Amino acid sequence: MNYRRGLQRVYAVPVVAFVLFIAGCHGKGYEVIERSQEEVPNFQAPGYHAQVNYVLLHEGHRIYASCDTLDYLDPHATCGFRPLRSYECRLGQDGDLANAKGPLSDLKCKDADGNNVYLYVSKKE
Repeated sequence: MNYRRGLQRVYAVPVVAFVLFIAGCHGKGYEVIERSQEEVPNFQAPGYHAQVNYVLLHEGHRIYASCDTLDYLDPHATCGFRPLRSYECRLGQDGDLANAKGPLSDLKCKDADGNNVYLYVSKKE
């Protein structure tokens, strides 16, 4: 009887560790599955600028988002996500405009170099 319980524990530990590893990997991870770029007109100014469009995979959902390269409030922000990589993101500010740090966005993320990436979500499937 004790031998059988010992074997159950031996097999249970790796299974539990694997489940925790998978859960930890997908907690805040947003995987870039598509990336495209387009030129869009400047708002209230002449000319054009780049807008980067992403399709992200998060917790089984596709999230369609864009990143605008004209973020005046954070000069160090980038749109530097690359396909087939995962990034850590959190929800943007929720209405606390007086204490907002950086541009208002739907998702605030970090790229591979630790720079802020501000994403504006258009759809979730």
